Amino acid sequence: MKSYKIKSLIWLCCFIATAVFYYNFEQQLTFENQITNASVVDMEFEDTVEDERQDSEKSGTVND
Repeated sequence: MKSYKIKSLIWLCCFIATAVFYYNFEQQLTFENQITNASVVDMEFEDTVEDERQDSEKSGTVND
């Protein structure tokens, strides 16, 4: 009876260790896929006259 309990405990520990290993392995693969599939957005900005005026006020120069 005692050997059955010990054997069951060993199987349970192996199962839990394997589940944790596979979970971490899958998370690592998912993370690597997210990094390699990351996309970069190319945006173009255009300053308006008001933006340029605010920038010049911050720097202390006046562009008229």
